[in-house]
Amino acid sequence: MERFGKIIQLFLVDGTPNGRWICELSNWTGIAYKLPRNHIKESEKRQELSSPGIYFLFGKDDSESRPVVYIGEAESIIARLKQHLDGKDYWNEAIVFISKDDNLNKAHIKYLENRFHAIATQSNRYTVKNAATPTRSTISEAEQAQLEEFIYNAKIMVNTLGHKVFEAIVADDSGQDQSQYFYIKVAGLIATGLVTSEGFVVLKGSTIHKSPALKSLTPGMLKTIEKYKQDGKVIDSVVQEDILFSSSSAAAGFVLGYSASGPQTWKDTNGRSLKEIEGR
Repeated sequence: MERFGKIIQLFLVDGTPNGRWICELSNWTGIAYKLPRNHIKESEKRQELSSPGIYFLFGKDDSESRPVVYIGEAESIIARLKQHLDGKDYWNEAIVFISKDDNLNKAHIKYLENRFHAIATQSNRYTVKNAATPTRSTISEAEQAQLEEFIYNAKIMVNTLGHKVFEAIVADDSGQDQSQYFYIKVAGLIATGLVTSEGFVVLKGSTIHKSPALKSLTPGMLKTIEKYKQDGKVIDSVVQEDILFSSSSAAAGFVLGYSASGPQTWKDTNGRSLKEIEGR
């Protein structure tokens, strides 16, 4: 798929990166606002935030190992955000989207809420805090096409603003070049990995060690392995979903159960190590 460059304009409303941001994408009628929780009340004066739109509440919950997100819609964004100041205390930042030409109605924002909820759930990076799946409204084919473009652009904006909530750890691999995959095949273990812009991913279906070498791995890695087993990401030594690691060495240690050099251990189908390929 051919890709084109994008221009995003950022305006720091309060003159500081810790304050409110207004973000616009070239040739798009959508507009994003990044609002820290402690700036919600003073944003009441912004008339445009009384418009219909879609919003995302980001934060952390002590009961969750991952960041959390709540996805909602409102006919008056600022009024709904004020309500959430009392009802939800886990979030510290809101990102909202409205339309500069006021063409979002109730059916549109309900459709967007449902679609964003589905995408966030499927990407499985954040814990989605919605108690139930939002209902999808019925809209025309033409409206659906417009809103899918809105979703595409909003995903770019949310990612740019620091939240990969809608980005899969590994993109659709239907057209993935097999030469980009790396493998560990040793002592009955077969693991598949992939280098991404964020690190190294051990792919779903990989098999890992049955018991780690306690004196070889760091306490942090031992804790990670145990947590993935408790969370169901690893069942009977089989990886149940794609797992992202900060480095190929961390991924190799996770698979083998002992400390190992990732660049030398992960190899392609021709037996060339990751180190050899990166050095070319």
